[in-house]
Formats: sequence, C-alpha cells, structure tokens
Amino acid sequence: MSVRRKGSKYYLAFRWKGYRMDTTTPVKTEAEAKKIENAVKIAFRINRFDHLDPVSLDVVMRIFQNKRWDLPPELTTLEPQRELTLLTAIEDYLKTAQRNRSQRNLYAIDRLVEFFGESTRLKEIKVANVRQYRQQRQQDVGNGTINRELSVMSGILRVQIELENIEYNPCSGMRRLPENQRDTYLSWKDFTRLLEHSWWIRSIIVMLYYTGMRLNEISDLRWEMFKPERRMLVLPPKMTKEGKSEKKLKLRSKRIPLRKEPLDLLDSLRKKLGDKLIHVTGPIFTYQGRYKNHGKTHQGKPISWGMIKKAWKLALEGSGLEGLQLKDLRHTWKTNAHRSKIDPTTRNVICGHSSRRAVEDLYINLSDGELLKAVDSMTFDHGWTQLDTVAHPESIVPGNKSDAKMTPFPQQKKKAMLVT
Repeated sequence: MSVRRKGSKYYLAFRWKGYRMDTTTPVKTEAEAKKIENAVKIAFRINRFDHLDPVSLDVVMRIFQNKRWDLPPELTTLEPQRELTLLTAIEDYLKTAQRNRSQRNLYAIDRLVEFFGESTRLKEIKVANVRQYRQQRQQDVGNGTINRELSVMSGILRVQIELENIEYNPCSGMRRLPENQRDTYLSWKDFTRLLEHSWWIRSIIVMLYYTGMRLNEISDLRWEMFKPERRMLVLPPKMTKEGKSEKKLKLRSKRIPLRKEPLDLLDSLRKKLGDKLIHVTGPIFTYQGRYKNHGKTHQGKPISWGMIKKAWKLALEGSGLEGLQLKDLRHTWKTNAHRSKIDPTTRNVICGHSSRRAVEDLYINLSDGELLKAVDSMTFDHGWTQLDTVAHPESIVPGNKSDAKMTPFPQQKKKAMLVT
C-alpha cells in the first residue's frame, strides 16, 4: 500500500486478494493520509469496518463503490430518520383516518401550527405549553372551540404514541373546559320570515327546520339515499357524525323520516331533473346562486360552508334575525319534537347523537311507521324566538346600537327575547 500525491489531493493504492484498488482521500496532508492508510489496511486484513472513524470509513465505502461491490452489512447506509416535528406528526395524523380531515379539524390544525410552529420538535411540547395555548385562545374563542382544538392536538400525539415515537401525551393531563350551552329557539312566524329572504338556500333551510339534520348531512345528500316509497332518507354510517364516532359500538344507517313539507320539496327537485330519468343519481343540493360561471363558482357545484355563509348572512339581515346560527334550526327541531310530546327514544333515533350510548340505542328497534307517525304529529308553533347573543370583545363596535343586546365573552350569557 502506498500514498501518493496528485495536485492537492492524496491517493491510496493497494492490492487486496488480487484486486488493485485505489481512491482519493479528503485530507490535506501526507501524515493524515498515512493515518488513513494504516486504518484501511487493518480493516481489510480483518475484514471488519465498523470500528473505523468517519473519514476512513468514507474512503472504504468509496473503494467498494468504485468496484461496484455490495457493501458489507456494517457499511450499508441506513435511511436517515425523519425528525419528529409537529408538522410530520400532523401528516401521520391526517393519513390515519379520513374523518381527521374534516373542515373543523383542519381549522384546528391551522391554529395549533400558528401557536406552536410547524418545525417544533414534538418532544419539546409539554403540559405547560398546552396550558399556555389554552389560556391564549380563551381570549379569542369559546370553550367549546378550545376543547375541539385540544382534542385534535391530543389525537395527533396519540398517533405518535401508537407508533412508539413518544411515550407521553401532554394533553392527557388537561381537563375539558366547561362549555356554554346555547339555548335557542326559532318561532314559526320568524321561520317563515326567514324563508322570504333565504335566496338560493331556501331548500336547505326547509330541510334543516323540518328534519333536524346537520348541515353537512344535507350538503352531502345524494339521490340514492332518497327512498320516496318509504318516505325516508337513509344515510350510510360514514356520512353521519354518529357513524364517525369512536364511542359507537354498533353502526347503523341513519333514517330520516320525511314529513309532507320536505317530501314535497324533494319530489319537486327530482321532477326538475326530467321525467325521462329512470334512476336519478348524484348530489341533491348544489349551488344555485346567481353565478352561472364565475371563477371557481358555478351552478351545480357541490355545496361548501363558504358558499352558504354569504347567503345566510343576507337572509339574517333581511329577516332581522342577526345572531341566529344554522345549527339553531336543529335546536328548534328538538324543542318542537319535545313540545309535541315525542318520546326521547324516538327523538334520539331521528336526530342522532354521537357522544352518548343510551341503552335504548342498542336494544330498541323502531320501525319506519313509528318514526313517520312521530314526525307527522309534530307541531311547530311553540312560543317566541329566543336567541343567545354573545359577542367577543373585539366584535363590539362602540356606538353600535346592537351592543345593548350583547354580553362580552366570557361573562355569563344573556338571552334576548324577540317577540313575534
């Protein structure tokens, strides 16, 4: 074995088992080159390379690569481990289940990234950091929103625990904040006035009011789920919040019994598609606003919350019901069902709940006839409109006439009674 200099570089050249091998070295002096020479010579003599220093090991690997020989096991390059940051943990979380990609979860993830930073190493997130996040968010949003965001954070960390990348979930030591119960009711007279100003979302509002369905269930409805001969909508479990809940031990399709009002609405929409259609398929409710082809918005496009938001705001301004939320129509349906003396078991089957497994939910099977009889017996004129009007401090404009109706968050809520 010999060391030779060529230009500014030092080369090694030697024979081993009849093969001539030579390669360059990264060192700048002859003494360093001879040191590498001695280490490489011993390594090839004993046929072991795992004891070499990084520079000598690099020379040996270059020799094997020049000869196109397979590397010994101790020289096999391992794929560098991915650094476990909040961003990589979020990527794993989103791949775990489709429900993790819901709009509310993605919104929560954006808020988490804004606070913690996507490049933050997961092991650096402690209970104190989570508590600080909760305290900061309490200045801007309600407890329910914070609980959902921390639930998403806990889910992100739980996936990494299952992958055995971390051992502790700092969110597990955080208790849920008490959530304000929104107590609302929309009178029959105000509902009819709301319909007069509801623009292209009139059909959606009718379905919300008469069925108690969630907005996402209505926006995802397809004609294949409409069973006119049964007067039913049959939703697969994956479309409902109940079906996505990990607390449910038994999954069922959700049946929505249809009164005359929503049934007539769906029949009229179906007839507009044409009498020649034998099997009607596709989404039931799509965008039907004034834009026929405006950028990315066009008639017939699947519904999103962004599309509904503008029309809903105009409907509230026109009807004078500012503060009303779409989910209040579901609250109103539950109140009307209760005041119409529909028993709780039937109400729960129709409306659906994801957070509670009552005994009757597991063992009682209600027929289509019983559900239809219940909704047909419902009445809808049960008092005045009652809205919770709560505003955050930054949303109150000095001198605004509506300030008198608002109680700054997070003080106790105030109920405003609108007499009709």
